[in-house]
Amino acid sequence: VQKAVDSLSKSANSERVIYIKNGTYREQVSIQKDFVTLIGENKDKVIITYDLNNAKTGSSSECATVKAKCSNFKAFDITFENTAPFPGNNAQAPAFYSYGNKHYIENCNFLSYQDTLLSYHGTQYFKNCYIRGLTDFIWGFGRAVFDKCNLHVVSKGGKNTGYLTANGNEDGNFKEGGFLITNSKVTTDGANFYLGRLWKKNCYVIFDKTEFPGNKIVKEGWLTFNGYDNYKYSSKVGEYQCKGNGYNMNGRVSWSTKFNSAPSISSFLGGDLSFVSNTVYKKSNNNNNNNNNNNNNNNNKKTTTVVKTTTKQSTPTNNNNNNNNDNNNWNNWNNWNNWNWNWWEQPNNNNNNNNNYSNNNNNNNNNNNKSNSSNNNSNNNKCNPLFYQCGGKNFKGSTCCQKSSCKKFNANFSMCV
Repeated sequence: VQKAVDSLSKSANSERVIYIKNGTYREQVSIQKDFVTLIGENKDKVIITYDLNNAKTGSSSECATVKAKCSNFKAFDITFENTAPFPGNNAQAPAFYSYGNKHYIENCNFLSYQDTLLSYHGTQYFKNCYIRGLTDFIWGFGRAVFDKCNLHVVSKGGKNTGYLTANGNEDGNFKEGGFLITNSKVTTDGANFYLGRLWKKNCYVIFDKTEFPGNKIVKEGWLTFNGYDNYKYSSKVGEYQCKGNGYNMNGRVSWSTKFNSAPSISSFLGGDLSFVSNTVYKKSNNNNNNNNNNNNNNNNKKTTTVVKTTTKQSTPTNNNNNNNNDNNNWNNWNNWNNWNWNWWEQPNNNNNNNNNYSNNNNNNNNNNNKSNSSNNNSNNNKCNPLFYQCGGKNFKGSTCCQKSSCKKFNANFSMCV
């Protein structure tokens, strides 16, 4: 995955998409380029995993498995995992580190035990995500929304009391940092839990219309962080219209808030949510309903670079050497058949990086596993590698494919598959 990220140009003003096949990718990934989108084939079968923690790196953030330090980052249908040992000293081990504005993550899993998901700075929107942990497993200084998410508390190593959040907002006006957990659900494997700890002076957390296993919430709900009792006078934490079997707010600490209302997602993130829908993932899923409008507005489409990758660092979960079934595994491409693309941008270093995007079993003896088409030309380095544009209106590159065949989806869009 890192090789695919590295292949993209440093600067951009429109979305670049990396499609990731099912597999376990054991690597640490750092994304420091704007407008990068990661889309997995299946959220439970595309797993990016590593095992660094604070004890190994001396940092509670830089040990994250995936670090997105950029703006306009998006991710869909991926599992982010950190398998570092827990419990132990300096066991902080984020699976994901989000630093930047207009991050949108949907339908993803985040798996660790301590400090699972770090919203470091900026604005982030997490939707329909599963977040697993025990200690402070949603934390950071950022401004983040968790919409329709499942927060799952797990016991581990004899520890059976968890802390859902550790917010680090430092803005006394409560405009820059804070967490809004809305229309979500908290589950547990039996562990009890606090709603959060006050990590910084102006901690800001709202649980809005969230469902709890009421008998598992420690009745006080909140606690200060390692003796910083004065933070309770300047923080704003609490609940609004939450529910659940046995849920009530009896016994909450006196300094928590029973909110009379909760901000909307839009207002909490600054009023502009256009970045949420402005992605090929949303457009392709809505393709059938909007096809006629797309045909009339091709000239307004933004340039998109697409890379599909399984690197040598990955171990596909269901490989079985059935490379000839590769195209069948990518049923998502069926959604693109009626999508009219204006034109297609390819990386400038196309010829130098062909091997980065070949199948995980990258072996010259296995060329015949791919589709046998008259358009195949495995010996021609000028042909496009897998999953690159190979023809169509205004296309100026090669019209042949290396180790694959050119599939034409419509007049404007084709791809080596």
